[in-house]
Amino acid sequence: MLPSEFLKTIYLGDRACKSITIDGWNNCVAIKVNEISRVRSESGRWECYNDENIVDGLLVFSDVRTILFDPAGPIPNDYISGLDAEPLADGHYRFRFSAASVGQSASSTEALVVMEAKRLHLEDPSAPGVAIED
Repeated sequence: MLPSEFLKTIYLGDRACKSITIDGWNNCVAIKVNEISRVRSESGRWECYNDENIVDGLLVFSDVRTILFDPAGPIPNDYISGLDAEPLADGHYRFRFSAASVGQSASSTEALVVMEAKRLHLEDPSAPGVAIED
């Protein structure tokens, strides 16, 4: 499934970014989300479907060739405001992941992570290394 289509099956509303792991040797980036839900309805909306929820689920981007944090400094650690994928001419996608970064003074900054990668899958921590791609 193409990443742009796969993203339509993932619900991240009212969810939070817990961590970002960069694996330079394997060209992977994993973003841990407090809970990932799936969209399975014909309407294309979440509709509070919770049967496939993944607690502490991972969004795993592979064949990553670039990553950019904008602005530099804030670490995404709160609510997620978006994830999208734009196809590039060479088979890679430009993924944009946006989440809030809340500092010690409780001020919030929007933190954007932009990556060029070929693939995206989910992982459940109860089955490490098993790619969920549908």
